[in-house]
Amino acid sequence: MRTSIAAAFTAILLAACAGSKSEQLVEMKPTGQPGEAIGSRTTKVAVTVKAVDAAKRTLTVVGPDGAAETFKVPPEVKRFDEVAAGDRIVVEVHQGLLLQYQAPGTPALEPAAAVVGAVADGSSTPGAAVAGGVQGTVTVVGIDAGHRVLTFQDPDGNQYKVKADPQIAIEKLKIGDRLMATYVESLAIGIEKAAGKP
Repeated sequence: MRTSIAAAFTAILLAACAGSKSEQLVEMKPTGQPGEAIGSRTTKVAVTVKAVDAAKRTLTVVGPDGAAETFKVPPEVKRFDEVAAGDRIVVEVHQGLLLQYQAPGTPALEPAAAVVGAVADGSSTPGAAVAGGVQGTVTVVGIDAGHRVLTFQDPDGNQYKVKADPQIAIEKLKIGDRLMATYVESLAIGIEKAAGKP
C-alpha cells in the first residue's frame, strides 16, 4: 500500500517540478560538533488538475511549464471523487541532510533506506504525506573552494552538491575523504479547490 501511494506522489512531484530547471543547493551549516554539518530546504510547488477520470482513477495535471501528465491514483486515497478540473494540487517537500566526517579507515556503510506514508481519512479533503530517509557513506569527489561547493558521490556513482557555510572549514577536506550522510525527505500533498467550488 505505501509503495503505491509513494509512487503516485512521486508522479505528482515530478509533474510539479517539470518546469523548474534551476536547482538551489542545500547550504550546510555547522552543528557545533566537530566534523558535522547540517542543512535543509523546503520547496512548495503546485500543479493544476486538467481532467479527472473517476472510473479509471486517473488525474491529468498541468505543471508550471504547461506540460500535461496523467497518472493513476491508488484506491487508498479517499474522497478522490471530490477532485475536479481546476483544483490545484499543492506539494510541499522538506529535505534535510546531516554530514559527519569519517576518520580514515572507518568502514563504509552501505546505504539503508526507510519510507513511511499516510493518506487523509474520509473526513477531510484528499491529501497525504510521505517521509523517507537514507543513511550511508559518501566520498568527496569535488571541492570548489571559490564558490564553497562540495561534490560527493554515493556507492552507486550518483553525485550530489552542497554549499558550505563560511564557518565550515572546507580547506580541511580533501578528495577521497569519506562522510556519513543522513538524508531525510518529507512530502505533503493537499488540494486547493477551484474558486466557486465546495
